[in-house]
Amino acid sequence: MNTWGRICLLCVAAGLVFTVSPRFCPAQEKVVTLDQVLELALKRNPGITASAQEVEASRAKVTQAESAYLPQVSSQANVARERQWYSSTGQVPGFKGTHEEYNDYNTSLSVSQYIYDFGKTAGAVEQSQHDLLASQKGLHKTGTDVVRDVKNAYFEVLKKMELVGVNEESLRTQERHLAQARAMHQAGTRPKIDVTKALVERAKTKLRLITATYDVKTAKVKLENVLGGPPVEGEYTVAEHPHARPTTITDPDPLFQEALKGRPEVLRLQARVKAAEAQLKTARAGYWPSINAGASYGWGNTEFPLEDNWEVGASLQWEIFSGLKTQGEIREAMANLAGIRAQLKQEELQVIQEVSQAFIAVNESAERIKTAQIALGEARENMELAEGRYRMGVGDAIEYSDAQLLLTEARSDLVQATYEHFQDLADLDRALGRGYQR
Repeated sequence: MNTWGRICLLCVAAGLVFTVSPRFCPAQEKVVTLDQVLELALKRNPGITASAQEVEASRAKVTQAESAYLPQVSSQANVARERQWYSSTGQVPGFKGTHEEYNDYNTSLSVSQYIYDFGKTAGAVEQSQHDLLASQKGLHKTGTDVVRDVKNAYFEVLKKMELVGVNEESLRTQERHLAQARAMHQAGTRPKIDVTKALVERAKTKLRLITATYDVKTAKVKLENVLGGPPVEGEYTVAEHPHARPTTITDPDPLFQEALKGRPEVLRLQARVKAAEAQLKTARAGYWPSINAGASYGWGNTEFPLEDNWEVGASLQWEIFSGLKTQGEIREAMANLAGIRAQLKQEELQVIQEVSQAFIAVNESAERIKTAQIALGEARENMELAEGRYRMGVGDAIEYSDAQLLLTEARSDLVQATYEHFQDLADLDRALGRGYQR
């Protein structure tokens, strides 16, 4: 090949490198941590956004209720064209008399000030303040639910990823065993069925690996749903979580006390009880009068310049009888109060139940981890014995296959127990009202 031919060949090769090779270079996955996805969820989760807007609406209602304490200032201006008829003495029927047309100009500035209404305004303000507190506790509840859901989804992704690793390790073992069975069959020390069985076991392991791989994708979809979308653009993976010593709880009583003091559902209903008590106070104040002060200054005339006028005074308004309306409002407020108190008692019982269940689940998964660790050690020892017996020609393919299956199951059981323990701890935090800070 001449020089120009070599140059052309090099150019073609370089073009192939720059155009084809990127297709075979997978994009580098970004790693997201648990803290990052939690922060992202608290910013983007639509449930938290909706609850935050409810808090803002309740805060606005407090402003509306407190406005009754402040002076109320208003102004008005009127311009009208009027016609007025005057009758004449002794007029005949059908005669309207004389009339006069003129312009009427009127403008005024008025100020009124609440003085006292026997607790009606104070009760309305207090009710709105406790409603605000209840909405804030509702936001706290939404936040704790989101934190729990994010943690559970995050740990589910990690669990599925580790199960992929378990099946990959099992597949590598199956590949080694298949190579060993083929070599021993060729040497005449093992029958053909050992090779066939090794091929079948490898295929079954590949199937489990495919399932585990797609389980990771499904778990990521659930995580993204809680986050309100993918955590980053493009491909990503989640960071490993440190495996601490399993948590075992011996005394649940402190947990019950913490939950009853910290669960937002309980605090929300306690605030609603206070709001209902304030509503009852407002209703009972309907039996009493309200006292207000007022002043106005204005100008009016039929022509310019306008004449000024003013008025200052106080008013007392008392509905002596309103058709039993006040009595009905009191009965309604009392029924609402009794109903909310019953809901509070029911919620406290529900909280105790949830804490008890979470307490049991945490201890159970902790015990499962300890047992799974022991079982994994025994399965490894059993696998080493089976491999040694197979190499020496004492054990058979069935014994080796059983040992490999037991080892894979032991690894999977430990992974399942470990991440379910993390999820149980997340459920316990949610049952105690922990995990959400805003």
